[in-house]
Amino acid sequence: MFSPGPSGGDHTGVSTPMTTRGRRRQRPSGPDTSLPLPKSKRLRSDRPQATGQTFVEPATAPETYEVKSAQPSAVEVKQDGLEQPAVATPRRELSVRSKKSRPADRLHKGDGTTLLSLTAAFEVRKLPAFPERLRLDATSRQYGVVDSSIGCALSLSHTHAIVWPYAAASLSPESFTFTLPHASKHATDPLPLGLLVSPSASSSEPGLVVVMPTSGKITYWESISSATTLDFMRQQRTGVEDSIYGMFSGERVTELVNVEAAAGFILAFSSGRLAYLSVRDSQGRPKVSVQFLRTSLGPASSGFLGSIRNALSYSTLQGDIAAVRANRSSKQGECTAVAVTSKGRVNAWRIHRGGHHDLLVELDLRPAILEAIRQADATHSIPSSESLKIVDFCLVPKGIASKYAEMSRLRQLPASDDQQHLLLLTSFDDKQQCHYSLIEVVIDTEPSAENSVDVGMIRPISSFTTPPSPHALAKPRIYLPKPALIAFIIFDHATVVASVAQPPESPDSQIMQDNHTLPTAFEDVIDLRQDPPLEIIGSSVEEPQIYDLVDDEVRPARVKTKNPTAVLLVRGVGTVRVVVPECQRFASVTPPKPTAKSKLDQAVFFGIKEDNPLVFDAQHNIRFSDKEYGEAALELSEEILTSSGPHLSPLAAKLDDNIKGRVRYLDKIMAHMKSIGIDLDRSTKWQLMWNAEKMHVAGILWRKHEEFLLMRPASSKKTIVAEIVDFIRTEEKSKPDRARGETDELRHWFIHDIHRMELFIAWAYEVIKHNSKAKLDTVSLTRMVYEASDLYNSTIRDAFAFRQTHLELYGLQDEKLDHGILESHYSGLLTPWTANRFVANNVKRQVELATEWIKQDPESLTDEQKMLIEKTREILPEMTEIYLSVLQELTRWNLASGDPKLMAEAQKYEELYKEDCHAKVVSLSRSGNWQAGIRIAETHRSMHALAEVLVREIELLREAATVIDTSAETSAETSADQMETIRSAMIRREDKVHECFEAYGEDFAFPFYDFLLATFGIETLLEYYSDTRYKTVYLRARPELAKISWINDIIVEDDIDHAAHTLLDLGLAREQHIWNKKVELSLGKLARMAESSRPTSKASIQEATINGTADDMRVDAIDRELTIISVQIDFYNTQILPVITVALDESEELGLVQEAFAPQFPAKYKILGQLYEDTMKRLLQHEALDPLAFIDLLTLIKLPPETGESIADQFFLAIQVASNGLHGDERYQAEQLIWRRCFLREDWKAINNTSLKVDEETMDVLGETDLFQLYCTLYANQNDRTSKVPHRRMTASQSLGVYTETLDRRFSNMEKSYREKMLEAMRWEDSKLRELVETCRLDEWTKETQRLAEQAVEKEYGDNVLTSSNGTLLKKLTIKRPGIKSTGTRRGRNGRH
Repeated sequence: MFSPGPSGGDHTGVSTPMTTRGRRRQRPSGPDTSLPLPKSKRLRSDRPQATGQTFVEPATAPETYEVKSAQPSAVEVKQDGLEQPAVATPRRELSVRSKKSRPADRLHKGDGTTLLSLTAAFEVRKLPAFPERLRLDATSRQYGVVDSSIGCALSLSHTHAIVWPYAAASLSPESFTFTLPHASKHATDPLPLGLLVSPSASSSEPGLVVVMPTSGKITYWESISSATTLDFMRQQRTGVEDSIYGMFSGERVTELVNVEAAAGFILAFSSGRLAYLSVRDSQGRPKVSVQFLRTSLGPASSGFLGSIRNALSYSTLQGDIAAVRANRSSKQGECTAVAVTSKGRVNAWRIHRGGHHDLLVELDLRPAILEAIRQADATHSIPSSESLKIVDFCLVPKGIASKYAEMSRLRQLPASDDQQHLLLLTSFDDKQQCHYSLIEVVIDTEPSAENSVDVGMIRPISSFTTPPSPHALAKPRIYLPKPALIAFIIFDHATVVASVAQPPESPDSQIMQDNHTLPTAFEDVIDLRQDPPLEIIGSSVEEPQIYDLVDDEVRPARVKTKNPTAVLLVRGVGTVRVVVPECQRFASVTPPKPTAKSKLDQAVFFGIKEDNPLVFDAQHNIRFSDKEYGEAALELSEEILTSSGPHLSPLAAKLDDNIKGRVRYLDKIMAHMKSIGIDLDRSTKWQLMWNAEKMHVAGILWRKHEEFLLMRPASSKKTIVAEIVDFIRTEEKSKPDRARGETDELRHWFIHDIHRMELFIAWAYEVIKHNSKAKLDTVSLTRMVYEASDLYNSTIRDAFAFRQTHLELYGLQDEKLDHGILESHYSGLLTPWTANRFVANNVKRQVELATEWIKQDPESLTDEQKMLIEKTREILPEMTEIYLSVLQELTRWNLASGDPKLMAEAQKYEELYKEDCHAKVVSLSRSGNWQAGIRIAETHRSMHALAEVLVREIELLREAATVIDTSAETSAETSADQMETIRSAMIRREDKVHECFEAYGEDFAFPFYDFLLATFGIETLLEYYSDTRYKTVYLRARPELAKISWINDIIVEDDIDHAAHTLLDLGLAREQHIWNKKVELSLGKLARMAESSRPTSKASIQEATINGTADDMRVDAIDRELTIISVQIDFYNTQILPVITVALDESEELGLVQEAFAPQFPAKYKILGQLYEDTMKRLLQHEALDPLAFIDLLTLIKLPPETGESIADQFFLAIQVASNGLHGDERYQAEQLIWRRCFLREDWKAINNTSLKVDEETMDVLGETDLFQLYCTLYANQNDRTSKVPHRRMTASQSLGVYTETLDRRFSNMEKSYREKMLEAMRWEDSKLRELVETCRLDEWTKETQRLAEQAVEKEYGDNVLTSSNGTLLKKLTIKRPGIKSTGTRRGRNGRH
């Protein structure tokens, strides 16, 4: 450390350190050696002073050995390399240390440690004391030593040694820096080895010994502090130097071990040799001497060639020395040293002061170890002896109280020097992993011992399998601090904490022992960061003294501890303690054990700190299932929301920072899950996301609360946020403990009750409702309405935004969100907190309240109210959209729940959503938020609302333009400007309508035209020419608009064919009014004929032929329908109209018709009368009767003779309706019914009784029957050459059986009782006819009547029968019947059934 003066000096001299204590005044540079007066305090500072003389700063080495109170800058620290000592200038400002207290007095005055990790088993803390120079130099190669007995740490580089009290409470501790006198020649050379030496009797400061591994140079400083003073005052070396004589060429020192009991050190060499190093002579004066130990571990010969050959051969056969450890002997001045090679060779010596030694034992441990492994685990294959490697070992501590010794799985040995109790760290190597184990070995050093090696506990290390790095700055170490229950295994980037405690006896442990399996013992790994690369360069342990037996020879350690502790020296970080409190717990019934929850706690609460040197995402063999991690994540998430975990404070001076911190914790949970490859199930991911949303919303709430406070007057500082907390029921929130000073209920809620966020949100509207009932003044209510609206808007909106932006973090990037809510796949998920039905209901109520609240007359409001109402108006659109999204989410979740009750509710919610998508948007537009209404309508695809808003806005603009145009008070210039503004706005709205047509097509067009038609009528609809494509599609897609569609087809589309098709389809299938139907069919037929008359090109002749055939069929159907319509109209005009003309109103018409025409039926079969009455009502209402109903009316009505003469026979009309309107079996059955009712009109019993009657009388009776008239009409119609429809004749027997088993299609959907009654009536008719056939020879009479009618028609009229050219109905016939003088053909008597 001390450089020679300018007059001379050896450049290889030993320098001693300088301290960070007070600086001494500068010595004069001239020959005058008298000392001037001390400088003032200002002049003693490090900064240059303005004096009359020019100050020349002394030239120092690039890496100075001085450590001063001022912290060096980062640029002054250089990487380790080889430096040449610089020549000092004549002037140098020296530092003189001030009086300091003893380390033992300072270490525990304050605890400035930083907690890096905390588990149920151990805690990791970083000590504050660390020299700034080492803190800034985090990448250079260093060798470190921690000595807990002295309380200091040592760091060695190629050029410097730095010593400091590692347990000091200061961030920049008092440190000592030495420049090494013999620097390494190359940067790749092994680092110097060094140890701190216990203070001598005359000093309280430790000494230092440094060994250069390759050159064998040894330097010893007796005291690191006194050396500094002596060096500066005497300008001479105070260190003792020497070299190791007898080193082989290429041999190097690999380990330096303190054997304090023998007042020396053990040197281990790369050749396998060992040597004893003493730094004092027999008189206690400093002197370096080295003596090699007798051993078979290394070669004995020297010489250049011999050294290389022997070193290689011995290293290959016996392995490198894994470790050397020394143990205090029972005799003063003696110790036992044990050396073990990597291949299991062990030597033990008894070493005396001065280097005298005796070899106690030499043996090979591998056979005994392999045999013990085979016996302990016979189920698995035993590795080969070549794969077994000794990594390190430690000596099992002695002198432990029996109550603690019994807790350990290690053997209890008597205090004897004849046995060496070792705990080996072994490894079985394969290609990629190392399988480590802790193996207990007892070596008997007595020559007479038969069994020199006894293997005890074999404890596999399952959590760590990384092979040691060949480039590590320190070899792996194992420590077993008292009371020998916990072992620390130190690697370069990790530390394993492993329990060797003995679990209590239990049936389970006995079964495991019988099965040659060991109970699972505690084991965990502490990992260092790899970016930047951190490395453990030194380590030690701090042992508590409470577990020791009384031992006066043991010097108490300067660093006191109550628990076994590992001390790690981490390059660039400092000193780190791993403390295991209450280690006796590991021998209890419920020992600590790593869990997924504990791992997650560490990763979240400690891994989130950027300056933490530990990492928690390294994956070792301590694995937990995805399910365990998922449960742990949910538990931790709940703890964060409720601040119930040990790492969360129940008090927050700045609540906003507290919430932000907890948000980061929640995000860290998922970030850690992703980093370690945990695949959580979908439900767990969503629950974690929702919890994070609640915490994020809590932060927004608190900031809103503070914002509301600033807006409120001093007399009203209780915001809606505070009101809500007060209103929440006691059972729905945690209760503050006022005895402990928890008086702020609002902050208490935000700390402990955020998990109930949905209740908080739902209560906002309820607070306003309760205050309104309490007659709160309107100004305060206005504040509350605004604050509640802002609360709903900001919280739920930001929750949806948070959800959208954090999908990837939570592993939900494949989920499809629609404005913050899931589009689908809700099955298996819990209820989203935003989909709470109370939240949805109260947001709806708040929207409605705010909508009404902003309608107040501004003239009656204060300035504050006006401002708040305007803000509420601005918030209203987003709050409306939020309500619709919440309702939509609630609907979707209920539909996917599978619960019938919830699914039924979902149907109601879905209807409410559709209704409010329209109503709320329209209401929003009426409040002046037109643009927002349009945006929300588009967002939620409410095309009806979008159309209505656009149409209404355009109409309002037109009205405004009309008002301006007609206003006489507005100037011409102003009017023109206003009109131009309105015109521009209208153009924009029309363009928006056009955009909607293009973007949404029919989805928008149909609601648009619906609203246009309903609001402004048919004319506006037809005259809207901005769109023709979708208008035509709309009209054609709406059957009820066919009457408008055909007009559009002709006027706009010029499509006569489609117009005809529309009219015919309307008339044939949908029109119910008889007059309309006739007109529509007639117009349709006319249009069809007009279209078919257009000239056709040759190319479309074939197509025209096909279409013509189809048209012929269609025209035929039209003609048939028109025939039925003509029958109905003619029937109404000739029979019904004359009767009802005397009616005062429509209500009297049915009574008059019933009185004139109603048939009589037995009470049992009054169903036939009801059928007749229902059909007659439809006829009176001018409905177009269907063929079957019209046939019932024609066959049941009783026409009087005076009106019956004006039309053809009613049964013939019925047959005409059946033949034109029915087909197939349906027509045949209808004709059966017609003939049956025609047969039942006459008294065939009287006709059949011809007794005492002349032929003329019989012929006269037959001529008066309806059957005779029907036959006459049929024959007359048959003789009409234009008639195209043939009519069948039926006998009475052929009419039997119709509708007795099944009814026609009209009755298929009617009630069963009605159908049964109708069938009963049909059977009654059938039975009556059957009786007439069987008893009155009705079939024969039918044939006779048919023959007479045919003769009468042929004789009287021939071809003069009056018919219409299209086969319409015959009018009254005047027939002279054969055998009858002369009489007009009369109607039948219309007898009753």
